[in-house]
Amino acid sequence: MPLPLTVLVDEPPELPTVLWQRTVPSRLELKAELMEQIAAVLTDHGLLSEDDGPWLALCLDEAIVNGMLHGNEADETVPLQLTIGVRDRRWLIRIDDQGDGFTPDDVPDQEDTDSLLLEHGRGIRLMREWLDELCYYRRGSTIIMGRDARH
Repeated sequence: MPLPLTVLVDEPPELPTVLWQRTVPSRLELKAELMEQIAAVLTDHGLLSEDDGPWLALCLDEAIVNGMLHGNEADETVPLQLTIGVRDRRWLIRIDDQGDGFTPDDVPDQEDTDSLLLEHGRGIRLMREWLDELCYYRRGSTIIMGRDARH
């Protein structure tokens, strides 16, 4: 069963033990390198299986693109911050942009299968299927996504 779409106005919690952190300009050409670095950190710590790699890539692609394009409005002078934390065998990835956020009403109805045909909104649906933790804070300007590595 997919996770609910949770968008809070609250400030996000601090991540547990931080394994990796980067602050980068909002340039889409950095996306692939960031995705590789995150996957490598999780793999090196035994938190990502080979089978889960493509799912992680889908989730990261969605979150990084949303942060850079929608949150930071593709302004290369506005930074995006990415952090990996770990608690026991659970990894958590936090991505902070500088945008105004969104409301759940801005996202296509995730229960409507026709939403899969839309240009935008499919990524959140996929993220909700694979992750076991997904929450947007500051109205969506911060995302924390996570998964227990024991799946």
